[in-house]
Amino acid sequence: MLYDPEKQCVSKKRSTIHHSNSSLEFRILVCIHNPENIPTMMNILEVTHASEMNPVAVTAMVLIELAGRSTPVLVRTEKYRGETPLLADQVLNSLIQYEARNEGCTTAQSYTSMSQFQTMHDDICRIAIDKRANILILPFHKKWAISGKIESTSRPIQNLNINVLNKAPCSVGILIDRGILTGFTSVRTSQLKFHVAVLFLSGSDDLEALAYSFRMGKHERVHLTIIRLLVSGDENSKDIKFDNNVIHEYRQANKENDRITYEERVLTDGLCLSSYMSSNLEHYNLILVGKTHQDSPLLQGLGEWNECPELGVMGDMLASPYLKTKASVLVIQQHNLRGNVLSKNMRFLRSKSSSIYPELPTKIICQGVKTDSFYISVDGSRHSY
Repeated sequence: MLYDPEKQCVSKKRSTIHHSNSSLEFRILVCIHNPENIPTMMNILEVTHASEMNPVAVTAMVLIELAGRSTPVLVRTEKYRGETPLLADQVLNSLIQYEARNEGCTTAQSYTSMSQFQTMHDDICRIAIDKRANILILPFHKKWAISGKIESTSRPIQNLNINVLNKAPCSVGILIDRGILTGFTSVRTSQLKFHVAVLFLSGSDDLEALAYSFRMGKHERVHLTIIRLLVSGDENSKDIKFDNNVIHEYRQANKENDRITYEERVLTDGLCLSSYMSSNLEHYNLILVGKTHQDSPLLQGLGEWNECPELGVMGDMLASPYLKTKASVLVIQQHNLRGNVLSKNMRFLRSKSSSIYPELPTKIICQGVKTDSFYISVDGSRHSY
């Protein structure tokens, strides 16, 4: 009644990959529940591509369910090395090796959180806002067996992921880890190409996935494929034109990279989408996709079969054990301002716009919020602030 820990986790600015300055430090927070999470998480960090021009700051959080303690604990692992659980030491050793391999391009630190799953999201969000993370990545609540079937499911971890998605101060990725199916192949030591695909339909979450994929595409081992999913007969809509411009900008910025390919697939309905995903994703190592999308005929009816709503429609399809792929999947939700911050911004917008159109204050529509810039549409006219 007297203290709400969520208030200190509300970000006043959008913290995303798509809106970040590519020349500044990229900040990523990864969460780990068990030793099986470590290899694929380290692969994600490796392909995030740290460089002197664009360094990476990594923060890892080891999440351990509270047992035998009356008080939750959140500590810096380096300061209490030897006193923390074995998993925390394993994660710390992995980060030390990662930092040594990328000397001068990365900084890494680790935290250990021991608390109940019902409140663990508070620790995650607190560290995310303290480190000003662009994205935080959580393990999926289902664990794969080497046979390709689901070995175990953790409902507390699923609820934790949902709480983080609802309250995170930055973009969030949920990692569906199928690394066990490929023997946890390391990007660093393997001589094989690491194939990454991003499925792009529409919406801000897909733009975030696209931005992250192009960053991965700079890694020398990564071969990136952008798969644009289009609806037959919908090529001239405003949303499609906006997406065309964004994709064109990314492609122009990476036009000298011959490891990046772009392809378009024109589909008609959800059945075609399901059929395409079932038969064309076998050879990828990692697939990126946005959580939510704008209304599309390709998604109609598919939401009724959604088993894990925190993944969205396409993410849930990619998480199915019946999908013919060994690829791990990263489902991304772009950060959006919420709560009191957005309400204050809306009041500012109304006051600004009423001075221009005093007779139309109730017809203001907020089309988007991007850091400190606001776009307003009044009777079809667009104004920026």
